[in-house]
Amino acid sequence: MEKLTFIISDIEANQRLDKYLKKIMPNAPQSFIYKLIRKKDIKVNNKKSDAAYILNEDDTVVIFLTEAQVEEFIVPYTFTKIRRPLNIIYEDENILVVNKDTGLLVHGTEFENELTLTNIVLTYLYDRGEFDPLRRGYIPSPVSRIDRDTSGVVIFSKKQSVHQVLANAFTQEDEVIRLYRLVVYGTLNKDEGAIELPLKRENGQMIPASDGQKAITHYVVKKKGRTKTYVEAQLLTGRQHQIRAHFKAIGHPLVGDTKYGSSTEQGPLSLNAYKVEFTALPAPLDYLNGHEFIADNTAYLLEMLGD
Repeated sequence: MEKLTFIISDIEANQRLDKYLKKIMPNAPQSFIYKLIRKKDIKVNNKKSDAAYILNEDDTVVIFLTEAQVEEFIVPYTFTKIRRPLNIIYEDENILVVNKDTGLLVHGTEFENELTLTNIVLTYLYDRGEFDPLRRGYIPSPVSRIDRDTSGVVIFSKKQSVHQVLANAFTQEDEVIRLYRLVVYGTLNKDEGAIELPLKRENGQMIPASDGQKAITHYVVKKKGRTKTYVEAQLLTGRQHQIRAHFKAIGHPLVGDTKYGSSTEQGPLSLNAYKVEFTALPAPLDYLNGHEFIADNTAYLLEMLGD
């Protein structure tokens, strides 16, 4: 039997397990798929699941098939080969850490699925013989994600077991240090502080709400301009758009943020995912603890600060 592992991406989430399985095994009869589920030859997050289970982002789906069934039913993974230079921060047999440019999607969407950081990374690994799209096993995937308009550190796992450990670390407040650098409008009341405002999604934005998810951002002022402030922020939680929503909430939106501010200035969003450091990874990944992965793109932030 062959063990095939799939990590559910954000664009694959929110669908039934049986519908997802039919997409990756389009030549398989529906009765065969249901038989696999009944016989526990398909597991989600290491547990038996049922056909109606709704998949979540980062779920791990494992399928056990014979070699003949793989050849008959599994469709080779397709991706657009994009050969562009990668700004590699660190690489070993388990992970690839890159410095993402602003304006580049990490994952594709239904509207734009070609020029993405994931496709660039997969092409790089394909050319090096580290990724074979003809074998639908684990597909190297990002374990840390940043918005299209944010530059900086993105970590890709090369193995499914590595992905699970690192993805779990990002959900823990004390297992990873995440530092961002940014420029906001105005002068903050304190040179150092914490923003503790729960956040929830409403009308396409994250807003402070008492019934929202816990969200904590620590910050330190690095430099003051005449009308703007250069700040370093540490995420203690990882909510979507957390930094942008938090600084808007305290009256200091990020420069260049047309979604959470009223910025009309030309130029990129002033947000750099500056550093990621793991602090409590278990063996065999404990060798990564204390290693600082830094993407110093702050030159453009200082230009945006001005004066």
